[in-house]
Amino acid sequence: MAQQARDFLPALLAAALSAITLPVHAGEWTITPSISINETMTDNVDQVEKHRTSSLVTDVVPGINIVGTGDRVKLRFDYQMHNLYYSDDSSRNNHQNFLNAAGTLEALENWLFIDANASISQQNLSAFRGATYSSVDTNNSNNTTETSTYRLSPYFRGMFGSSAEYELRYNLAKTTSDESNTYDTETRALVAKLKGTPRLSKFGWALDASTQKSEFDNGRDNEADLLRGVLTYQYDPQFRVSLIAGRESNDYVSVDKKSHTIKGLGVEWSPTERTLLSASREDRFFGNSDSITFTHRTARTAWKFRQTKDAVTSTDQISGGIGTYFDLFDSMFLSAIPDPAARAAFVNAFLQANGISPTAQLQGGFMTTGVTLQKRRELSFALSGARNTVTFAATQNDTSDLSQVAGTGWFAGTDFANMNKVRQTGASVNWSHKLTGLSTLTGGFSRLKSEGRGGSTVSTDEDLFTVNFLTKLGPQTDVGVGFRRIDVDGTTSYTENVVTGTFSHRF
Repeated sequence: MAQQARDFLPALLAAALSAITLPVHAGEWTITPSISINETMTDNVDQVEKHRTSSLVTDVVPGINIVGTGDRVKLRFDYQMHNLYYSDDSSRNNHQNFLNAAGTLEALENWLFIDANASISQQNLSAFRGATYSSVDTNNSNNTTETSTYRLSPYFRGMFGSSAEYELRYNLAKTTSDESNTYDTETRALVAKLKGTPRLSKFGWALDASTQKSEFDNGRDNEADLLRGVLTYQYDPQFRVSLIAGRESNDYVSVDKKSHTIKGLGVEWSPTERTLLSASREDRFFGNSDSITFTHRTARTAWKFRQTKDAVTSTDQISGGIGTYFDLFDSMFLSAIPDPAARAAFVNAFLQANGISPTAQLQGGFMTTGVTLQKRRELSFALSGARNTVTFAATQNDTSDLSQVAGTGWFAGTDFANMNKVRQTGASVNWSHKLTGLSTLTGGFSRLKSEGRGGSTVSTDEDLFTVNFLTKLGPQTDVGVGFRRIDVDGTTSYTENVVTGTFSHRF
């Protein structure tokens, strides 16, 4: 029965997304097919230290992008199929998928909603064997796997009179990878929320309850239950404080479920509509759980700092990296453009205008399976001028194995098979300059250090330098050339020099 449910989820999600796309007669919809041809000349296609092999890789990429809003529908759908052909060895030929899709359907007006989203991408298996820095792995690396995550979430939302809002949501999520079944995970959760809506009082309240079960194909299942209450006091329109109390029970660090009391404190300060500072700390089963967020924007800049510490399942977060350029700008403009569809359209247009690939990976990240403890610090900054855009991003991510008790491990086949903590520290800076109204020059440098502790101690340093030139042949046609150099030193060591050429057309 569980296997049937796992097989059924992708089909169910596809049906949900298809249903979301049906009412296209109303609202605003943009459907953009595209075709790209990318040429990659590499002097080290195998990414090895010795016996290097050169290759010319041809990548033919049909794609489609859909962004739309109907009467009761919102959809963002971006799909590309990369078909790779190698000059040195045709047995390397393969195809890789990229998908980023999210949709919401208001099935019953103001009451029943359905969220559905899906993603397919190339993910790094290990933090220590060299990273893939683009949405496609032209090296056919043994350190990447195509990973798919599907989520389906129907929920009810409404009011109890005029004093409280309620939401009852069912979450179904599945992660699969091409790397055998090592990273396959399915999570089912029932979440209930109740929030007071006081009109005159400065006091507010909220209750959250959830029960969750996760199934891992390479280990035992686990369960987690949580009940949390929050009491808030709105001191003034800009400042409020919160008291947090609750109870949780799970079997993450023990064979049997153990219970723990939750208690904590939170503050939120918003001196202007452009600035927000929020911080909270809770006493959890693993220790202190922290969350600090600072965002600030001006007419030309956007700033963000975030620090979190929490238990994370593999369906919650596949990779510990910063993500793509789309992720970076989508996060930075969250407060300015709350609507996801409008924000996605703005970010894609901004990146396209500045010659920045939305699917290019910033840096870092690796696959995990099971439940990990992650402490993350992220700092990002963007400066946009009339002709120049500068972005900076820095991150430190500590990932620890929570399952150190006999009988609770899930981590065969990952970095945690030999160690219990991985730290990745990195920074990247990128510059985009508009040479003319049609041409853009971009350059970037990033550095990433990965360190592992536990049964063994390992370390890998990675440097990446890129420069690209992009120009328009027409309103819908772009061509470009570029160069990148990768230098990896440590547990794995190699260098690679790559020259690229691209032609793309949107219909």
